[in-house]
Amino acid sequence: MSRSETAAKAPTMSIYWRREVHELARSAYVADLDATPAGPEFFVDWMRRALEEHVDLTPKARSEIADKLPEISDRRSFNQTYPMPVDLIAQVEAAVAKDRRELGRVASRSAFALDAFRVAADKARARRGGTLPPPPNHLPNRRPRRFG
Repeated sequence: MSRSETAAKAPTMSIYWRREVHELARSAYVADLDATPAGPEFFVDWMRRALEEHVDLTPKARSEIADKLPEISDRRSFNQTYPMPVDLIAQVEAAVAKDRRELGRVASRSAFALDAFRVAADKARARRGGTLPPPPNHLPNRRPRRFG
């Protein structure tokens, strides 16, 4: 099977990005590339880690975090699809359903993901002493060599 055929059959997750959150996530990814040797290999790895951490929270904790996040002011948006492990996609869907059942909090899978990315960006900002680098025009394809 060719590489493109394998990629076409990989499970994917579509994210309806708000431009502001996309730029924030890209900045946080670059910050994490520079911050630690155990940082993400690719942007999608950073996204996966953010989703995994958010799924692990309780519905109450996710709700409290979401209530503290600042309003997204930029209304520009676009859709992008990323390869994700099928079990993570199922965990995200289960967490969205659990939030709805337990708290009446209705959110799409994309809204759940954007909250996860904003929380992960806040953590990256804290690791850097309160700032993030500006989002690059193009994300690096691989980790800097200085980390091996």
